[in-house]
Amino acid sequence: MKHAASGASRHSMTLTGCLVFLLLLASFLETSVNAATDPDALDAARKLFYASVTDKHQLQPALQAFIALQREHPHWEGRAMTYTGALVALKGKHSFWPHDKLHWAKRGLQIMDEGIAREPHDIEALFIHSSTCYFLPFFFNRQEDAQEKFRTIIRLLPHHFQAYDRELIRNVVLFIEGKAHLDGDAHLRLEQIKRQLGLASTP
Repeated sequence: MKHAASGASRHSMTLTGCLVFLLLLASFLETSVNAATDPDALDAARKLFYASVTDKHQLQPALQAFIALQREHPHWEGRAMTYTGALVALKGKHSFWPHDKLHWAKRGLQIMDEGIAREPHDIEALFIHSSTCYFLPFFFNRQEDAQEKFRTIIRLLPHHFQAYDRELIRNVVLFIEGKAHLDGDAHLRLEQIKRQLGLASTP
């Protein structure tokens, strides 16, 4: 019994560390939010997402915002579902018991997977999904999933990055550069995007 409790405690600590990454991800993406006086529905939902990372009382408003976004803006359905999955995973961060943390993390991943399945070419959704998977503990078996989606983003970027906020794409590129395992062709595509964004090339 003592051994089982110790194992659960270790899993809890690892999972908590993983989910805390969402705070870093939120800060990372927050630089891309348009600070206009009248932000659109996606920007407003993102802001609630950022707030929910540290304040559990913002979780339900954030979930409602992305559910409404999914309903009212079908072209953002996959992206909204991916954010919803991240928010469900955040319930694990705010939970006390290890089994609750694990339950909400698994459920959040299922929802994120569904979001990506609905919109497999949405760069923002792919980035949220892949970067979250990258930091999951090994027992979730999501490392290769993260790398595959990093590679997908690199394939999509040259032809689609103009449709996204420039600062968001800049952050995505810099993150992937430090975390992805890229072959020669993928590395060349990444360098091409960096030149178009005015970023310094890797020596």
